[in-house]
Amino acid sequence: MKQVFVAGNPLVKEDSLALKVAEELGKELEDVEFKAIDSLGEIGEIPDNLYIIDVAKGLEKVQVVKDLGKLQELKLVSLHDFDIGTELLLFKKIGKVKNVTIIAIPLGYNLEKAVEESKSILGKELKGI
Repeated sequence: MKQVFVAGNPLVKEDSLALKVAEELGKELEDVEFKAIDSLGEIGEIPDNLYIIDVAKGLEKVQVVKDLGKLQELKLVSLHDFDIGTELLLFKKIGKVKNVTIIAIPLGYNLEKAVEESKSILGKELKGI
């Protein structure tokens, strides 16, 4: 089964959209396991191809981010005051993260559009693994 990790806080409206998207996708994508995380440390052994869904400021539509250098342009919202972008850069530097694909959902985006666009992206991204 393929795993996709989801960053977010269900108690904070802005930070819960990725969790809601994953919940909807879980109903449609039976071969994908969506796991909510507060930090990368919760993952244990990080897979060679890490997939994360999160919310980001400054986007107009759901986007794929594979270049961690672009995280400085985006502001991922999750993980409270320590964003996942910072954590990913740190893990990459120490060799714990090899390949990462972030499905970045615009802050305040429509849930149905986010689900539709994320499903399309995941279908393409997860096809080969």
